[in-house]
Amino acid sequence: MKLRKAITILSLLGAVGVLAACGPTTNTTSNEYEFGDDWDIPADYQAFEGDPKELTATIEMWHTFGESSSPNYNNLKAIVTEFHNRYPNITVNIVNHSSYDTIYTDLRYAVRAGTLPTMAIAYPDHVADYLESGVVENMAGYVFDPTIGLGIEDDTEAGPIDDYYSGYLDESTDYARTGVYSMPWSKSTEVMFYNKTNFDEYGLTVPRTWEDLWEVCAQIKDIDPDVIPFGYDSDDNLFITRLAQDNIPYTSLDANNHFLFNNADAKAMVQELKTNYDLGYLTTKGTSANGSYTSTMFTNQELWMTVGSTGGTSYNYTSNFEIGIAAVPQSDTENSKVISQGPSVCFFSSASQDQLYAAWLFYKFATNANNTGNLSTLSGYNPVRRSAFETEYYKNWASQTATQGSSKLIRDTLEFADDTYADAYFTSPAFRGSATCRTEVGGIITNVLLGTLSVDEAFSKAYANAVIAGN
Repeated sequence: MKLRKAITILSLLGAVGVLAACGPTTNTTSNEYEFGDDWDIPADYQAFEGDPKELTATIEMWHTFGESSSPNYNNLKAIVTEFHNRYPNITVNIVNHSSYDTIYTDLRYAVRAGTLPTMAIAYPDHVADYLESGVVENMAGYVFDPTIGLGIEDDTEAGPIDDYYSGYLDESTDYARTGVYSMPWSKSTEVMFYNKTNFDEYGLTVPRTWEDLWEVCAQIKDIDPDVIPFGYDSDDNLFITRLAQDNIPYTSLDANNHFLFNNADAKAMVQELKTNYDLGYLTTKGTSANGSYTSTMFTNQELWMTVGSTGGTSYNYTSNFEIGIAAVPQSDTENSKVISQGPSVCFFSSASQDQLYAAWLFYKFATNANNTGNLSTLSGYNPVRRSAFETEYYKNWASQTATQGSSKLIRDTLEFADDTYADAYFTSPAFRGSATCRTEVGGIITNVLLGTLSVDEAFSKAYANAVIAGN
């Protein structure tokens, strides 16, 4: 699905536009697009009838937002409470599964055991795997439902479908099967945080390219031989991002040739990283002692630069030095590439029809302008609706509350990404085995840098495991 197709159907639903904070929205009254064209909307989908506030159901959502000490968890819990106040006959049980890898593993077990929740946080790679098992609900009918669809406005879920960022909606349909198999929950990318205090003191130039980076790393080593200059928090993203930047094939939706990364150019890139790792310039989460996050090493002043998710911006904050924000090093600054990531949510077809209606209502409520905007202020995740930036809460937070500490770093990171990365985002195809492939290529980085495997051995192992997972 492309957004322009989704927008044309708004006339059928009587939707109207809302103010957009990050550019103009587009509305149309054209009826040329027929309901369901190019969509795999199930023929037996039953449009919701009646008053949504009278719907009775109990649903379960699996998430990765931690427990009571996590701001993201507390935000989700508050959303559940507010939702129940609005829909008193719907009960939402939220269950923490700690991390994306954990929830992926647990959901795969649940598929086999027949114990799936109603909905779950997931990366598109993971959704593609569940989709192959036939357990994911196609949400196309819900999107355009004349009573509860995205084009329906009320006092809490205001905003038609074009209030959602088009790239996020396109990702929701970028699967081997036609349909809507996930919806955006919140999105993130990566930036480089650096110790601005040290950079200013020693007159260092913030690197823009990988070549620049290694030169700055050498300068930092001359200043402090015991420090590791640069860290990358995700071994997976390091591999995938470098391939995208260097125009090296990674994966494809071609069922006969999914896995393209086992090639000479990719091996040369990993060897470059190995050379600089051996010089003491680089560490990753996978290669750090005890699997420490490089954000932790950064705030402990064990390294001077770190690349991490905007969704974890607060973990890169410390009051011990001034923090700068920069783009991820690039291979070509004229053709920048940064990864688009962050959680989506999928819905499982084992749920009853009423449970799916309730889950959809909860999704709409959780991602309304206020809620998606509030989440971004807590974490640095990008809101999924444009109008989030126009809410009174967000504007007040940006102008008054977020003037110091970790909140200021989150605000500055959101604004930096919005200003810098508009045309730089990329995603990878989602298909059965793509999640395993991501893990395996991260393992290439870890094993080669640590010297556990040679470059050829690491690539051969990763490729073989990816192929097995894809079959």
